[in-house]
Amino acid sequence: MSTNAPFDAIANFYNRRVAEYGHHPRACDYGHAESQKCKFHTLSSALDYTDRSVLDVGCGFADYADHLTESFRGITYSGLDLSPAMIAHARATHPDLDLRVGNILDEDATCCPSHDIVSANGIFYLLGTEAHALMRQLVATMFARCREAVIFNSLSTWADLREPGEFYADPLNTVEWCRKLTPWVTLHHDYLPHDFTVVLRRERNGP
Repeated sequence: MSTNAPFDAIANFYNRRVAEYGHHPRACDYGHAESQKCKFHTLSSALDYTDRSVLDVGCGFADYADHLTESFRGITYSGLDLSPAMIAHARATHPDLDLRVGNILDEDATCCPSHDIVSANGIFYLLGTEAHALMRQLVATMFARCREAVIFNSLSTWADLREPGEFYADPLNTVEWCRKLTPWVTLHHDYLPHDFTVVLRRERNGP
């Protein structure tokens, strides 16, 4: 599937932004750095990453690895991204990390083994006309590759303003189909007005 649109188009989009902005939040299509920090904080505060292996789908420059290691010990981080330019920059600044160019939908178990936590930050908004189906396929694949939890975010249909051409998911509809994968689902919609985060756990959280 990664040889066809929209995945090739997404890879080319980010390759061009890296060429224009270099290693900068703008290359990741953030309006400003504070949005990136806010999303990183939400993703990291929702789970305990201590002594966990993490697969970051759509890892970009692997900046999330730096954010995680500031708060948690014993993290084993792997990153996967469609953009060769992103991965080239990420490898230059994080030579000790496992960082690969690829699409999780194409990866077999030997290339992309199970991790404790699988995360995805901002990977759905450019999926185009097939976004609903592809989002479900991606989340289901991520959940199949996790031992403990999946966490992802998306632009929200609850946003007052929307950018043309970008995909916005309905939060409640998203939770509904996520519950077909696991009953242990948490929705966070309290950090940015146009964004939401969902956590899927294999087991119940807490006593």
